[in-house]
Amino acid sequence: MINIYKKTLKDSELKNLKNFEEGSWVSVVNPNIDEIKILEKKLDLDLTIVEDALDENEISRIEKNGEKFYIIIRFPFQSDLNAMTMPLLVAITEDHIVTLCKEKNELIENIIRKGNSFYTTHKTNFILRVILEVFNNYDLHLNKILKDIKIKKINLNKLENKDILFLVQEEETLNDFISSLVPIINNLERVLSGRYIPIYEKDKDMIEDLFMDSKQTLEISKTALKSMKNIREAYSTILTNELNKIMRILTVATIILTVPTIISSIYGMNISLPIQNNSSAFLIIILIIILFSLLFFMIIKKKKWM
Repeated sequence: MINIYKKTLKDSELKNLKNFEEGSWVSVVNPNIDEIKILEKKLDLDLTIVEDALDENEISRIEKNGEKFYIIIRFPFQSDLNAMTMPLLVAITEDHIVTLCKEKNELIENIIRKGNSFYTTHKTNFILRVILEVFNNYDLHLNKILKDIKIKKINLNKLENKDILFLVQEEETLNDFISSLVPIINNLERVLSGRYIPIYEKDKDMIEDLFMDSKQTLEISKTALKSMKNIREAYSTILTNELNKIMRILTVATIILTVPTIISSIYGMNISLPIQNNSSAFLIIILIIILFSLLFFMIIKKKKWM
């Protein structure tokens, strides 16, 4: 699907156009073969880069081909199970700005909703806003993950198998975030050096915000991943400790029960045994069993084996 938007200094709001116009923003979502051909024919986009941007495993990178500038950025979105990242292509041509992604997402929708805050004719400012929106998107997902981590920490003794599975999934998400953020930040530094697109004085405040947000987002991701690993390790330690306690109790119970078992086995044999003719033999044997069991119990208690 191709949508065309435009807003100049004379416009009060973002306009949705039917045809390509100079200074417009072309938003492409999940294009079919015919729409890809239109991008190649009318906007002269590199078909190879367009196809790369539709590959869900494509990494972040930047390219410049003559007057055309391409940057692929991985941004987070919520899938059915958990958050993951997907590539977004931002292309700057002589007359247009183009964004392209494989699936409909909140990132592009947010940019459209904020249409009154930018002009599609200001290409550098637009691409900076897209990158800033990407980092805001990361922050939203990270805040949710951090809240989940806090809840799991509070209820550490009540974690179940489903909670551990959830933590593993969140850990995969954070690894995906970090592996996506590192090349984005590296490419961002290259872009903001001014070698690929012109940097204007009025954009410097946004550039500073981008640098701060990018570093902070990466550090938050690393901290969240470390906390996630600490929770899993703590839970594993708790389980191991509880298992050791149970094994000690069972071992002590086995030792204590071994005494009456041995005595009962001996007096169960069909041979001559001491006090077998005594009318109080049963009571005496029971008392002996109790005394030995108590003796073993006191020894174990003194040794602090349980």
